[in-house]
Amino acid sequence: MKRRRPTRPTKAVGRVASHFTREGLPKNAYRTQSEAQSAAQLAWTLNGVDLDTYRCDYCNQWHMGKRWRDD
Repeated sequence: MKRRRPTRPTKAVGRVASHFTREGLPKNAYRTQSEAQSAAQLAWTLNGVDLDTYRCDYCNQWHMGKRWRDD
């Protein structure tokens, strides 16, 4: 009988998936909406990335994320 290779869990136990990036790193948290919007504006200026800011239900701070479009 073949032995199965152990696999890593896709999500760490006890973590909130929306609180981490696709790479598994924690998202940057900002204390105020204006701090998050300033960081989003900087991302647009430097890289042309259109990011939206939102208040996190988990940590009650502000994060940035890609903007959803209804095209």
